[in-house]
Amino acid sequence: MNDTRPRSFVSITARAVALCLVFLLSLTACARKKTPPPEATNAKGISAEAAADYYYLLYLDLKRQGRAKDAVDALDRLVNLAPTPELYQDLANLYWGLAMPDKTRETLETALKRFPEDKRLHFYLANSYLLQRRFDEATKVLKNFLARHPKDQAASQELGAVLVESGRFQEALEYLGRLPKDQRTPAVAYYESKAYSGLNKRHQAIEKLRQALREDPNLLAAWTELANIYEQENDYRQAEEAYLRIIDLGEEGSEVWLRLLKLALKQKAPEKALKIISQAPKDRTFLFEAMGLFIEAGYPDASAQVLERLAQDQPNNPDVIFIRALMAIEQDKDLDKAMALLAQIPKDSPFYEKSLTTRLQLCLDNNQLDQIPALVAEGKGLYPDRIEFWFFEALYHERRSELPKSGEVLKKALQKWPDNPEAMYRYGVVQERLKNHAEAFAIMEKILTIDPANPDAMNFVGYSLADENRDLDRALDLINRALLISPDNPYYLDSLAWAYFKKGEPQKAWVEIQRSAAKGVEDPAIWEHYGDIAKAVGDPQAAAKGYAKALSLNPENAQAIKQKMEGPQ
Repeated sequence: MNDTRPRSFVSITARAVALCLVFLLSLTACARKKTPPPEATNAKGISAEAAADYYYLLYLDLKRQGRAKDAVDALDRLVNLAPTPELYQDLANLYWGLAMPDKTRETLETALKRFPEDKRLHFYLANSYLLQRRFDEATKVLKNFLARHPKDQAASQELGAVLVESGRFQEALEYLGRLPKDQRTPAVAYYESKAYSGLNKRHQAIEKLRQALREDPNLLAAWTELANIYEQENDYRQAEEAYLRIIDLGEEGSEVWLRLLKLALKQKAPEKALKIISQAPKDRTFLFEAMGLFIEAGYPDASAQVLERLAQDQPNNPDVIFIRALMAIEQDKDLDKAMALLAQIPKDSPFYEKSLTTRLQLCLDNNQLDQIPALVAEGKGLYPDRIEFWFFEALYHERRSELPKSGEVLKKALQKWPDNPEAMYRYGVVQERLKNHAEAFAIMEKILTIDPANPDAMNFVGYSLADENRDLDRALDLINRALLISPDNPYYLDSLAWAYFKKGEPQKAWVEIQRSAAKGVEDPAIWEHYGDIAKAVGDPQAAAKGYAKALSLNPENAQAIKQKMEGPQ
């Protein structure tokens, strides 16, 4: 039995999409003018001082234009004429921005030969290793500097940070613990706390953070780490106090407010969470994230309250309207309200296409077929390159028991998108249902030439071969490959059971058909196979159960199944 049921390809959910913050380091400008470098003017024939001025101005101009490669050439000439640690740092930055880490380090090492005592050059070189997680090299650079400057506080802290970052927690504690009192800043206590946390010694980590905060009550990193530890310890009260302190220190990002919100929900206090939202900045992304957290925690009513506040502030915002429509479906089960809201989204909105496909799916799900032709026509007119509207039209005819028309729509879609595996599969399924087995099989084989890993096509061909009792080794190979992609698919499991059955291995077939039936799919063919295989392994009661279940699902071949039940067991 091939899975020929129409499949939904529009996912409807009320869960707001959580947006992550991504921090990027960019050392080059974005704008780039495609004009050649000024070769006509050069620094030949002038004094070294004048040439240095020329190349400095040229470097600044090229950097402003975003021409990093040309800027490198100008700056490289400049450092040879008038080297300074700052210019070497600029050159290293340019190389790093061009994704040339080896040239970055070569530049910094050259600079250190000229300026061996410059601390910033050492830090730049160490960080170039650290950014690529080459911790041993970063540590070596800093230790070399500290060997000559053992009392340098900043370098000591930097080395401690690198040791912690590299996971060498015990070494970090031993090193930081040896620092003299005049170098033991709040930052040192902070790094010691990170090392203790890494060793899972949270009590000591908290003590070190408290020590750092006694010396510097405004050390934001320490408050953040303290809040995280308290949260891990399920000490929600102190975690909340720490997060509130972070807000008092001027942290305006939504992440802290989300943390507070999560703490309230962990304590099963939705009203407290709503109060937090009322105090938080009215950031739309934050509110969408908050709605998702409420739904995930099992408080859809609270999520709806957040959405209502958002709708009051931004009643005509298309994405707000769209979320309201999804909530109307998910929470209120109000189809008419959802359809009316989706219709309010303007046609120039990026959400309008999604509005159309969602309305079409709702019409199919709720058997409101009369609205589909107009929506399909609008979608095909506005989005001629989107095949989904052709699929909806084909599904519309299927629901009206007009399979030949459904096939015609898909055939036209294939003329427009000849190598689309989804269109080919849908067309093949329709041909199979129209009893055009040879054409359906040929289409599925063609899909496998275009998309060899297509699990539905592999299952279709594998089952067809098994059902016709031919090339059973290939049938098993195809079905097993499909199961590698979707291990729990009940239709694939049924196909595997049927292939084993046809190969004369009923015990293996019995194991797989039971796995398929356990998935709870209400398909008469699966249960008929269940009965056939149970009979083959000598279990008449299970066979009777399978046939009875198949008959209860109104199969097309009910008379044949009755004969199996009434025949010898």
